[in-house]
Amino acid sequence: MTCYTTKLAIAGKINPPKWLPHNIHYEAIMGSVAYGASSDTSDMDLCGFAIPTKELIFPHLAGEITGFGTQINRFEQYQQHHIDDPESRKTFDITIYSIVKYFQLVMQNNPNMIDSLFVPLNCVTHVTEIGKLVRENRHMFLHKGAYHKFSGYSFSQMNKIKNKNSTKSTKRVKAILDEYGIDTIPTIDNINDAFHNDAFLPMLTDPDLLELKSLYDTMGNREFTILNNGIDTKKMYHVVRLQLECEQILEEGDLDLMRGREKLKSIRRGEWSLQDIEEFFAIKERRLEALYASSELQHSPDEARIKQLLLDCLEQHYGSLEGAVNRDVEVDSLIRDMQDVLDKYQR
Repeated sequence: MTCYTTKLAIAGKINPPKWLPHNIHYEAIMGSVAYGASSDTSDMDLCGFAIPTKELIFPHLAGEITGFGTQINRFEQYQQHHIDDPESRKTFDITIYSIVKYFQLVMQNNPNMIDSLFVPLNCVTHVTEIGKLVRENRHMFLHKGAYHKFSGYSFSQMNKIKNKNSTKSTKRVKAILDEYGIDTIPTIDNINDAFHNDAFLPMLTDPDLLELKSLYDTMGNREFTILNNGIDTKKMYHVVRLQLECEQILEEGDLDLMRGREKLKSIRRGEWSLQDIEEFFAIKERRLEALYASSELQHSPDEARIKQLLLDCLEQHYGSLEGAVNRDVEVDSLIRDMQDVLDKYQR
């Protein structure tokens, strides 16, 4: 397996903290590749976690008194975008979290983060024994609170679809094309060819052709999607993805990111209208409300179990947590929890 973050750091293409490249325990490909809906793997979103030095997680070991004097800078995440790697012919967006921050986000069932533990195995680019331990226990993180997180994200995407389906650049491109009665959106190659071949867009004047070239050069992928489809299909795609994933979690207590790939592909091809999305959204939202009421998942995360998993990972990495964690307190807490359960059933 190739840890792309480590490889890029060694090659000098990224500048993470010095300790990070050789302390990454899990790295996975995210985005449309992980959902089986991408035909282009040249752009790769990478997400994972690393374990910082012990003092960054337990600052009292370095003599820090919380709230007094100069505080140690907590490491939560390293992020770098649009990293071109000619060797692999890929462009990377990288986010590597501290294991503590990673656990917190996954425990909250943050949609982007919980997905990272359920990507297909072929999307896991690097995993250590600690990474395997976390992935093997991924179902421990799922709970009914996923409904609130996933629904909130899908509502947000739905509102953006309805209210933001154009930008200044796309409006200006459309205005120029409408002025000449051009119905078909030209590609960037069409624009470039028009400078050398009069057969391409012959009706355009040089100033308008130059303006189109300038607009095309500054537009991002999302703007081209809106320009070509008249709607933001990427956001439409995420609405459906989020609802399908939430349905799986509530109904099965599991998550197969590839299951909805054919629907997602058809959306990306522009085969769904806004009305299609609105109808799908309304039907699924009613379905999710019913599943939330009937789901056998626990209402909230089991923090004690997840914390123990986190401590097990840290102990496996550091070798010992002596002086960092009071194990007696941890054991006492577990005993109290067990006694509470026994008392409940005895009553």
